[in-house]
Amino acid sequence: MNKTFKRTLLGAAIASAAMASVSANAYTIGESNDSKVEVYGIVSISAVDYGAKGGTFELENESRVGFRAAQAMTDSVEAFVQIESGWVLDDGADLGNRDTFVGMRGDDWGSVRFGRMLTPMYELVDWPYSASNMGTTFDRGWRSGERFLFDRKSQQVRFDSINYADMVNFSVALGNGSSKTDDSTFYGAKVSVTPVQMLTLHAAFETATDTIFDSGSDASLEADGSVKAAKADSVGDTDSFFAGFELRPMDSVMIAAAYKTGEYDAKDKGGFTYDKREIEAYSVQANYYMGSANFRLGYANQTGETDSKTDAYLDRETLTAEFGYSFNSVYTFLRVAEHSNDGEGDTMVRIGTEWYF
Repeated sequence: MNKTFKRTLLGAAIASAAMASVSANAYTIGESNDSKVEVYGIVSISAVDYGAKGGTFELENESRVGFRAAQAMTDSVEAFVQIESGWVLDDGADLGNRDTFVGMRGDDWGSVRFGRMLTPMYELVDWPYSASNMGTTFDRGWRSGERFLFDRKSQQVRFDSINYADMVNFSVALGNGSSKTDDSTFYGAKVSVTPVQMLTLHAAFETATDTIFDSGSDASLEADGSVKAAKADSVGDTDSFFAGFELRPMDSVMIAAAYKTGEYDAKDKGGFTYDKREIEAYSVQANYYMGSANFRLGYANQTGETDSKTDAYLDRETLTAEFGYSFNSVYTFLRVAEHSNDGEGDTMVRIGTEWYF
């Protein structure tokens, strides 16, 4: 009887274990997860005085943190994901407000991504051609009336090729424009060619339809109590083109220059007065590396027309100088830039540090 009782308990235990196993795997789809997660980030903070009348130094915190993970789908294809936050404002930074996407990649063909990321053209505009605050002139997409291209788009599909023959690679992207409608779309592409080891050439374009080009304003009260009427958005089509090069004649020298154009044609002027705007901009810089030190001089210029007439509102230029030193990969720098717009000039001073983890 004792043996029978023991066998009964053993049978019950085996049955319970089997049922627990089934229960534990009831919601498992596919194979077990053996992917690795990487935590990475950049520490980037600086004190800056833009030189505005009555202004003072302020802290700008561009630090960011992100997570990457990958999982093999087949012997030659891998799925991956990235989630990133950054640009810490007074109310903090939301996880996912920077490049956040999912995708697939293969060593033989490249990668395709879906989600929020830089557009191919803006990736070139942003770096290195807007370095040392030349972006205040060369990268003007943040300024109302000058959004001739997108920077980071959430509704985007992007393909990046492998580097063919260690010489050529390209990217193409498409997605929704300013709104999720059939008429609001954007397309963009870039190509980079390295004909010789010391020289890399870049070209890019972007076109968008039914773009909310200028954001309007809500109705508001004037100081005298009168009502200031609301201003409707301006909606139209934009086109942008870019060309640039990076030249490294020796290890200690890098010279880079780029040129871009942008055009806007209104479909609905809304509360604004113009039908068309055009800009031309260029940037040029020289870098000299001496051990852990870096010296940079740069200049950027933008001019433009509104309804085929020269428009001083679009004129901008920046002359900048930077000295930086890397203390065991912690890059600390002093940057001075002279910005001018609409005939007025401001001297910017920035002191900061950057390092990766």
